[in-house]
Amino acid sequence: MAKLNGQSLLVSAVSGLTNTYSILAQSYPNGVTLEDINNTDNYKNLNLNKSFLSYLSSNFQNIDKDNDGVINANDLTTLTNNLYSQGLSYNELVQLCSQNGLGSSSLLSTVLTYFNEIDTNGDGKVSNSEITAWSNKVEEEKVKSELNAFKPSNMSIFYVDDTSTDTSSILDSRYPDLDDLT
Repeated sequence: MAKLNGQSLLVSAVSGLTNTYSILAQSYPNGVTLEDINNTDNYKNLNLNKSFLSYLSSNFQNIDKDNDGVINANDLTTLTNNLYSQGLSYNELVQLCSQNGLGSSSLLSTVLTYFNEIDTNGDGKVSNSEITAWSNKVEEEKVKSELNAFKPSNMSIFYVDDTSTDTSSILDSRYPDLDDLT
């Protein structure tokens, strides 16, 4: 397995959310309400990804930090900064990355399969640094395993018949050109 880097997962999720918000914000310059997000005409007319709209809708209260009933650019910036720094939960990975062209990626599949092992701090989210650290650990274990499989018996062994007390005569007979080196 090649070393994994979770950056593409985070970028995929954040860019999808940012693009979806940007398109909505063009129609709603004073900010996007929950009603605006849930308006099915927006999905159809603006050709927006349902997964990103669904995420914005289901997490509206958490995204709207000032509780004014509107998601604005500052709210979205806070969200994206948190996603970058804190990582994504299992459900966020499934919802935001599966529908964004990464659904069949080996990276996403591996992260989802080993999610609990990768989430070393136990916060329910995986960050790029946790994914990279886990990948490095897996690579290290693979190298150690390969080294442990290497048997010294597979090496050539040079030995001298030590029944004779004068080993120089054995060396001289086997390697007559040895004297030329000295």
